[in-house]
Amino acid sequence: MKKLMLSLATAALAVPAAAQQYIVVDGETPVLADDVERITYEQDDQFDQILLPSVLAADPKTTLFSQALQATGLADTLSNYWYADYKAKEQRYRYISHTWQEVAYYNQHRYKNYTVFAETDDVFAAQGITSLSQLKAYAKQVYDAAFPEDAGVSDLTDRRNSLNRFVAYHILKHGSTYWYLTALDKEEWFSMGLCVDSTKTDMSAWYGTLMPEGTLKCTYPLSGGERGLYLNRRGLGDQPDKYGKQVRGALIVANGEEGFDHTCFNGNYFHIDRILAYDQTTREEVLGSELWRVDFKTLSPDIMNNAADLRANYWTSVDAVPQTGTNRIYAWDCMENVAGDTSLASVGLVARKAHASLYAWQGDEMNIFDAFDLTVKLPPLPAGEWEVRMGTFVLNTRPVIRVYLNDEVVIDALDCSKLQFEDEQERARVRCAPTECMYFSPNGVQTSFSSVDLAVRYALGRIQSDGKSDNTLRLQFIAPPQTDLTPEMQLDYFEFVPKAVFDNQEIPED
Repeated sequence: MKKLMLSLATAALAVPAAAQQYIVVDGETPVLADDVERITYEQDDQFDQILLPSVLAADPKTTLFSQALQATGLADTLSNYWYADYKAKEQRYRYISHTWQEVAYYNQHRYKNYTVFAETDDVFAAQGITSLSQLKAYAKQVYDAAFPEDAGVSDLTDRRNSLNRFVAYHILKHGSTYWYLTALDKEEWFSMGLCVDSTKTDMSAWYGTLMPEGTLKCTYPLSGGERGLYLNRRGLGDQPDKYGKQVRGALIVANGEEGFDHTCFNGNYFHIDRILAYDQTTREEVLGSELWRVDFKTLSPDIMNNAADLRANYWTSVDAVPQTGTNRIYAWDCMENVAGDTSLASVGLVARKAHASLYAWQGDEMNIFDAFDLTVKLPPLPAGEWEVRMGTFVLNTRPVIRVYLNDEVVIDALDCSKLQFEDEQERARVRCAPTECMYFSPNGVQTSFSSVDLAVRYALGRIQSDGKSDNTLRLQFIAPPQTDLTPEMQLDYFEFVPKAVFDNQEIPED
């Protein structure tokens, strides 16, 4: 980062007061523009001190984690903060969603932000880990078991190294505060979890990490006495879930009066009360044997970096005045994990801010207007067979699409404007939307998706994950709907369902 420097002229010209203009730098006292002789820039030696690696290093509670961050070279990764070559194509994009005329805004800058979960030294010490060599030994024990083919990789900066994997699994590629890691809001009326049935599920979100093979789960229990934000937790409140599974996970803890958030220029970090690792319990008991319901915005760090904008007018402010929020649009070549054919008619992906009356889970949705060819990198899935489902709402503006999983066609023509099913068994498995997902009415009354005729959940196909390779989903526009309105593809949420769940699911109640 460079500082703006002003060289002031020794003699300023007299200018009528009404015509005077001023320059303000970093909130300092305004300077009369005509007094400025030259504007230059110089390196800000202090800037690095507000980036994540330096702030973590200065925290007396996270010295061991900080040492590991430096030793693995991941501190250099966390020192990045923007895409210098990013150029916003436009300022705004106007569109019509069904019959609503709206506008979405391009980001004028594209930032790299991160979220870090760091064990305190006390947490490590409780497990007998007080030095970097002991932490290396712990990481080797856990990650060599998961990736035995890489057991001989000793270079700490190699992403296949066990300590590197350990640290990388603590890092998300977007910057989030505590209340944006799930859809839960700190305002009391929404904290009850109005977008889900709290008797059936906790509030959860899944994110890919800097460790290429590892997904991390964030959960806030909506019932029971163990409230708080947990990592890699399994259960329902403080009880086992309907499959009999219960794993406590690591809890994000507050740092005295400072609260949960440790905000830096390029993200946030949090203290956690247990060691976080992609171990066998996490792979098999937490991630590998439960259904993931993943909101589309969580798939790309670029969208999650705008999460505050996308929480809109059904999240109330302290004085109960609705927040307005901002619709965002992302060009096809300006999103991580999401890419589209730039030669087609659609100009990008529109992220529509949340509305109380919008037919979408959590009240927000992504839309593509006109022809598109979209490829999405899926979050890392543990080894096993998985069914991929797409949750959406049927409207007469939805197009016909072709669906690919890992470059293979799994559905040749899916008409998203119709309720489709082959027979009653297929209707029960595919058309039935989740009972635990709730539609928001303007007065806050909950209505289950399963009782809304337009809510569907298409089973797109199945993939065999080796737990180490990327998986992709491609949606290709092949025909417009039978209407004069602009084609409008809705992307709301996906489900990733392991074999242990779909084999025992005659009529889904999830």
